[in-house]
Amino acid sequence: MSSLADLSAVEMRARFLARELSPVEVLDATEARIAEREPELNAFITLTLDAARDQARAAERAYRDGTAEALAGIPVAVKDLFDTAGVRTTYGSVIFDDHVPDQDADAVRILKQAGAMIVGKTLTHEFAWGITSANPHFGPCRNPHDTERVPGGSSGGSAAALAAGMCALALGSDTGGSIRIPAAFCGVSGLKPTYGRISMRGVFPLAPSLDHAGPMARTPADVRLLYDALTQQRAEVQPATRIALCPDLHLHAPDPGIQRAFDAAVAALDADLVELNFPGAERIHPAFQRIQAAEARHSHRSLFPAHADRYGADVKMRLERARDVSLDDYVTATAARAAVHSTFAALFEHADMLLTPIAATAPAPIAQQPPDFRERVLTYTVPQDMAGLPAVAVPAGVDDDGLPVGVQLTGPAGGEHRVLAAAEALYAALTAASPSAR
Repeated sequence: MSSLADLSAVEMRARFLARELSPVEVLDATEARIAEREPELNAFITLTLDAARDQARAAERAYRDGTAEALAGIPVAVKDLFDTAGVRTTYGSVIFDDHVPDQDADAVRILKQAGAMIVGKTLTHEFAWGITSANPHFGPCRNPHDTERVPGGSSGGSAAALAAGMCALALGSDTGGSIRIPAAFCGVSGLKPTYGRISMRGVFPLAPSLDHAGPMARTPADVRLLYDALTQQRAEVQPATRIALCPDLHLHAPDPGIQRAFDAAVAALDADLVELNFPGAERIHPAFQRIQAAEARHSHRSLFPAHADRYGADVKMRLERARDVSLDDYVTATAARAAVHSTFAALFEHADMLLTPIAATAPAPIAQQPPDFRERVLTYTVPQDMAGLPAVAVPAGVDDDGLPVGVQLTGPAGGEHRVLAAAEALYAALTAASPSAR
């Protein structure tokens, strides 16, 4: 049943400004929704509703005084990879079960300055290294559309909380697709921005040269609201007129229902379509794996293998395998990454942005993922992290089983506002054509 918890962040803010709605009313509805859905979904590791109520009251005063900031009174969830002063921050690991930082991550500090009501810290795959959010220490997060399936990872808790109406905005992070994959699997939106555009200070690193912090929300318009608050940037942009399709990037053919949703998105585009080559696409993922493994091993050097027995099986296995990545492997992989940069640069000489699916397959059952699940999920999201380019996930309907499908628009470095504008236009066209895309 629809409630105030289901309002978009943009609509919340408009109704706050018109004095038609109060932040405390929104928090009441959000708290009720959390009480209803959280026990089955396990989207949060730590809830902060008492502090959120103080923030709601402060937002009410700010609206009365005419001093309300951009996110005042809007319920926001923060991935438990971001430090939060005075609030437990686990990084999804039992090693940090009692860890309470004394400083906020930069992105969290900006959220607070913008007046956001932070309702809790969302579940992440352990140390953000995984695509399922099946956490061995805190339990699996469940997909709101089918609670027997994964929500995607590693920002699965943020995506699930958004889809279930337990927050209106959320922070995530993305190293190989960890914002966009959960967004697609849960039917929400999210932006992996240009590398370095949003500070990673105070965020536990996985692979620092690949890590990105970014906004998540239920719609592209809400993503833009959060992105603008995080960067203090707004921009008017020209519409995209040429959008590329790259069959070379389809290394794993999408499931039939995903292909149909993608074809519908292509048909809904109000732009000229350009089919372009992407030479060397088959080399991207092997290079990514080597870079990620080598840098993750370095990020965990003070914890692993000293605390190996406290890691979950999958992350422990990846760290053990990372020992096999030599310096020569790493240098060779970075040369391959340079080629990815060059190929994208050539592509954007002929098109304004690129449209691809987000994953080639649907969210798998929690209890048993197919052997090729990881490859089929990561195939479309790794190139953008390798090149550090902005990419936004757009909800694009459902597959044959009624599970959400997402597509993504990728643009050149610094092109966040243009890809967000194109995402808003595409989302509007898809939802007008079919309510299931909403």
